Amino acid sequence: ACLAVAGPVQTNNTVYMTNIAGGCTIDGNEIEQCQDGLMELVVRCKLVNDFVGQGYGALDLDLDTEVVELIPGSKAKIDELGPIVCVGAGTGLGECFLTKSSLRPELGYECYPSEGGHCDFVPRGPLEVELLNHLKSKFGGENRVSVERVVSGRGLANVYEFLAEKFPERVDKAIHEEFLQAGDQQGRVVGINAEKEGSLTAQAAQIMFSAYGAEVGNASLKFIPTGGMFVTGGLTAKNIGLIQGSDSPFMKAYLDKGRLGNVLQTVPLFAVMTEDIGLRGARVCA
Repeated sequence: ACLAVAGPVQTNNTVYMTNIAGGCTIDGNEIEQCQDGLMELVVRCKLVNDFVGQGYGALDLDLDTEVVELIPGSKAKIDELGPIVCVGAGTGLGECFLTKSSLRPELGYECYPSEGGHCDFVPRGPLEVELLNHLKSKFGGENRVSVERVVSGRGLANVYEFLAEKFPERVDKAIHEEFLQAGDQQGRVVGINAEKEGSLTAQAAQIMFSAYGAEVGNASLKFIPTGGMFVTGGLTAKNIGLIQGSDSPFMKAYLDKGRLGNVLQTVPLFAVMTEDIGLRGARVCA
């Protein structure tokens, strides 16, 4: 058996999950020994990073039916020897990369995890500078805030909360009350109201998906994934209207890379429209 879990997996088959309140350690060796319920069928349980699962799952995608080309002609641009990168926003923000390898001859690629979602959030304008300062105050970070605090479902809630505090006169009382009562589903409340023109929820979505595009563009510059950049995660398929198209906040930010913007036009770029690739990848790793 294999569990794909969010966090850096250690060599002793354990992972500390930082995104759970108070932290939580999962030990794959203890799962092996569990004798109750379904787990009594487990012979061994291997832990892998959740985006290792995403990466191997991406190799199984049908490029005709399960992805959307974000740059026209992306399928034709794929270099079958080139590196592959996955970046995906959902509850958090995950990233991984794959390179050609003989270690897995049946796949042709080896996947490597990262914790890129915990890199620094870099504001790109005055309003985002204010957002950064708001988040530093909220999360107690004197010098930094991770990009995941903005680019994720929880990040979407953080952005809305900042806007509601800055522009109280624009708050929709009914939406805001629903937001306050939503617990860990606050991002979902913002998302389902993101199409209300001129609303704070719409502005929050524009900011978040612009930051999402910028981060995917950063990853593309770091790896030049000529084998494909795959934008995964639950927020991608559910919000394709904010991602697809040259005028979308995502694509504008993705290509806004100064002298290297033209280079990103050559990278095959796809939005993944299915959410089971992590499960597919875990099956490969089991």
